[in-house]
Order: sequence, then structure tokens, then C-alpha cells
Amino acid sequence: MKVVKPYEFKDHTADIIARAEGATLAEAFANAARAMFDIITGGAEIRAVEKHYITVESIDVEGLLVTFLSELIVMHETRNIVLSEFRVTFDSDRRLLAVCFGEPFDSKRHGGGIVVKGVSYHLMEINEGIGDTPCHVQVLFDI
Repeated sequence: MKVVKPYEFKDHTADIIARAEGATLAEAFANAARAMFDIITGGAEIRAVEKHYITVESIDVEGLLVTFLSELIVMHETRNIVLSEFRVTFDSDRRLLAVCFGEPFDSKRHGGGIVVKGVSYHLMEINEGIGDTPCHVQVLFDI
């Protein structure tokens, strides 16, 4: 059975653009994080054996997305972890809380990907969905 991923990658000359969907905006944010770690690990399996907490604040929803994903990059680089599951909630329109699950980075299992250096506001889209239309976010990853 083919697994359908809740995100897709788009062509870009020097970077990677990911468009992530979800039934809610929080789910779309979580799927953008999943897409980012798929880039970092080359799609390798990441076991959800450790729990990590994140709280970020920003002046708007675009800032929350960039700050959230940037914090995940910092966690990956400084704690040497990879993450696969994200439970995202919004405490307010300026504050995001997330519980993230993953495991220590293993270069043999997770080393087939591309280094993500940052997240850009360029070409960003955030659509909170209308009616039955799913929410989606689009983000450009600097590689």
C-alpha cells in the first residue's frame, strides 16, 4: 500500500520549497516540520522514542512558522536529534506550543539527507482553509 505524505516538495533553483497541508493550521505546521526532517534525513525512518518541548512566540502567524521551524533546526544542530512527530497547539495568535518526538541522530541511518541551514519568509504562504478546503503552509528551506 502506498503511503500518501501530507506534504509535497516544489522545484526551486537553489533551495527547497515544501507545501504542507492539514485539517487545521496546527496540523499544517506539524507537517511542515515533518517535511523539513524528511529533507534532513533523506526520508529515513525516525523513531519517536524521546519527547521534547518547544514554546515560541512571534508577532504574527508567519513569524510563528519561521520561528518554530528555526527552533527545530537549532535543536537538531545543538542536541544532535532528529524528530518525526509533532503535536502543535496555539496558545494564542502569537504563541505556539509543541511536543516533539524523535531520537538521537545516527549518521548511518539518518545521514542521507541535505543540511537545512534556515527558513525563509520568501515565497511563504499560509492558508487557514475555508469550509472543507484543507489548511496549508508553504515554506522555503535554505539548503
